[in-house]
Amino acid sequence: MRLDQAIAARFQDISRRKARELIAQKRVLVNERRVGVASREVAGDDRIAIVDVDAPEVPIIASTDEWVAIDKPAGMPTQPPRDRKDRSAEELLRIRFGEIYLVHRIDTPTSGVVLFARTREAAARFSELFATGVIRKIYVAVAAGSITAETIIEEPIEGREAKTLVRPLREVGGRTAVEAEILTGRTHQIRIHLAAAGHPVAGDRRYAGPPAPRLMLHAWKLEHPSVGSLVAPPPPGFALL
Repeated sequence: MRLDQAIAARFQDISRRKARELIAQKRVLVNERRVGVASREVAGDDRIAIVDVDAPEVPIIASTDEWVAIDKPAGMPTQPPRDRKDRSAEELLRIRFGEIYLVHRIDTPTSGVVLFARTREAAARFSELFATGVIRKIYVAVAAGSITAETIIEEPIEGREAKTLVRPLREVGGRTAVEAEILTGRTHQIRIHLAAAGHPVAGDRRYAGPPAPRLMLHAWKLEHPSVGSLVAPPPPGFALL
């Protein structure tokens, strides 16, 4: 089936004429790839997404011909979620830049620096750098309780080695702002490690953190000679910082 026909069939409020307009505006993604040809054939199991006109802007920290670094807002998925309910940073960047490759990710409720590759060659290179841990990943968080000294948390996660370096920055009102550098890359690593140490991240309902307007975890810096130091300043809600 042609793409414009498929859109009209799947989206009841979009006519075939409107579908062609959306395709011409480069607002249609097929399998997370931007498509600009209405006559393109699509299969029944191909994923089709329409990017809204009022879709949020993704703040760009820096970009080159090989990569783009963004300051991802809290609540925006890094990659398309299964239910496709919320537009992801990956999809929004693909509309703007065309070719985009995900090489690492941060949790949806976490804000901060995320790096995307813009070529296949760069994607392979960055994926290897992240996998081997040579790109420094530094976060800031607001944790429950008093943390008075730099410490390394080495609690295994799902049976795999995991190591987080935690440096206290400031303590106010029974909570401590910390800098957390992940020396291994495990899912929810900082959240799990701080909770295991008795200092869960504020706003982290999954790991019993104290109340906060949001998950108080922010990807502050990525550092490597190939990209320099990519910095996303902590949002206003991080008052302790």
